[in-house]
Amino acid sequence: MCGIIGHWNVGKVKEPHWVAAMNRLEHRGPDESGEFAAGGVRLGIRRLSIIDLTEGVQPVRNESGEVVAVMNGEIYNHVELAEGLRARGHSLRSRTDAEVLPHLYEEHGDAFVEHLRGMFAIALWDGRKQRLVLARDRFGKKPLYFRQPNAGSLAFASELKALKALLPNAKWSVREQGVYDYLSLGCVPQPETIFQDVQQVPPASVLTFDGGKITMRKFQSGHNGNAHGTVRKHIRESVRLRLRSDVPVGVFLSGGVDSTIVAIEAAKEVGESLRTFTVKMDDPALDESAVAADTARALGVRHEVLPLEISPREDLLSVVRHYDQPFADSSALPSWAVARAAARHVKVVLNGDGGDELFAGYRRHLAAFQLGRVGFVPRFLWRAMAELPAGGRRSRLGFLRRFARGAGSTVGRRYLEWSNDLLLETDKQRHWRGGAMRSTEEWVEAQMDPGLSPLRQQMHLDRRINLLSDLLVKMDMATMAHSLEARSPLLDQELAAFAAGISDAELLRGGQTKSFLRNAYADELPPAVWAAPKRGFEVPVARWLAEDWRELLHDSLAPGARSEQFVSRRFLQDLLAGCLAGDRNVPMLKYTLLVLELWLREQEN
Repeated sequence: MCGIIGHWNVGKVKEPHWVAAMNRLEHRGPDESGEFAAGGVRLGIRRLSIIDLTEGVQPVRNESGEVVAVMNGEIYNHVELAEGLRARGHSLRSRTDAEVLPHLYEEHGDAFVEHLRGMFAIALWDGRKQRLVLARDRFGKKPLYFRQPNAGSLAFASELKALKALLPNAKWSVREQGVYDYLSLGCVPQPETIFQDVQQVPPASVLTFDGGKITMRKFQSGHNGNAHGTVRKHIRESVRLRLRSDVPVGVFLSGGVDSTIVAIEAAKEVGESLRTFTVKMDDPALDESAVAADTARALGVRHEVLPLEISPREDLLSVVRHYDQPFADSSALPSWAVARAAARHVKVVLNGDGGDELFAGYRRHLAAFQLGRVGFVPRFLWRAMAELPAGGRRSRLGFLRRFARGAGSTVGRRYLEWSNDLLLETDKQRHWRGGAMRSTEEWVEAQMDPGLSPLRQQMHLDRRINLLSDLLVKMDMATMAHSLEARSPLLDQELAAFAAGISDAELLRGGQTKSFLRNAYADELPPAVWAAPKRGFEVPVARWLAEDWRELLHDSLAPGARSEQFVSRRFLQDLLAGCLAGDRNVPMLKYTLLVLELWLREQEN
């Protein structure tokens, strides 16, 4: 894993700016740095050494030195690719996975990325054709930001903080649409960013720049449902490939189905030397450490329970500062803390990310499936059900109310009702104080894939929005902040293709989320895991807002707050007083506005 940076035709970048930009990525690659410069192009890398620990392996070049590449990520099928390249006469001087890139490019041109199985953000310079190529993996696991300071130039980096250091004289204006969408989604949806004129390369995309024109094209995603074999075969193969490493590899093990399946398959490959890690939560309702310890004991692996050491105020400020954009997923805090703890023991961890998105693991997936079966119901009936008295938001009646509110809404509003607990379009129309904005709900509807069933539509939107701009960002930023590489075996292109071919009924057989995956491993999953309800990786946000963050919250959102340029003073007053109308997740709204305010203040510094 690494951090990459570079530019072409930007003009004379002062050396202190280049050094500062490279230093901003040191946490992503503390082991060594490397660079390439020729004419107006410059590529840089900070490397976290995982495969081939010898120094000086990146940037990588073809035999003539005319094709040069840097990469953040891992190519899991690099062994097989290297064998094929050598058989075709290519000379590879190292064992690093990145070295296949310039040679594959020679063989296949821009289509070289279609042969890669892994997570990656790549920058490649073709000196013969004088063109720069940027590419990003199929799911968007690895970030890659870019900006054109002027029409004939381009700069890129793995993180916004590095891009800002590289271009300190550029204007970094907050993009109002990004704030508007953040208030509904809790993150800024990709490929746009919170800054004007700054974007990410979209997932499964290749960007080419010839010094004048940017061209963007999608490549084969592998999510077309034409893979063969059993789910266990695909997961076993995916885990096996992700265990390739020249440094120790561990597994994040919770009490959930996904991470347990990853640990089961990893233990088959590695045996008793496998290390698994879980965290001890203070709240018994959130703590899964006992179940995880029982699983590890049954697998016969080396297990360690890590204390979840969080300083609510200091870690919140660190996360806001490090994530570069407003990011309101509070589970970034425990993710940050567990990555910090695990990095003391290993350099690489496997996790269970992606299981919910590929195999229908959320209650909203069950809701979408049921909605597709009930047929036509007049909207006034859904609205009547939405007004039923409810106990807790997570009670059965509370779930029924949210189901009814979403069922009687447009697709865009339904996604927000079922997936987020933040502001809807009607809320923002009352409280927004910025300029005229495109509706977030309309943007959600524009991401739809026509012709999908209600369940597949919900799953598609979850991968396009929540997975891409929230969950993958959270994991990448938290782990790489502590020089820890996270690998997600369940987010594998072959496995995704297989999962796309599973029928809706099989995914949710018996009205149970993720039933296909549970049943596939029924003979190996411990009963306590197989039957466990879905738990998030949560922290006590409401308690911290009332105690640890109380002074910070009220001081930050006091009159004169920076966020008043976007939302009304009355809204902030009602939010602090806890007197917003309707069925609201007030703690999450407070957290969302607190993070926005802290981020806006950080920009002034």
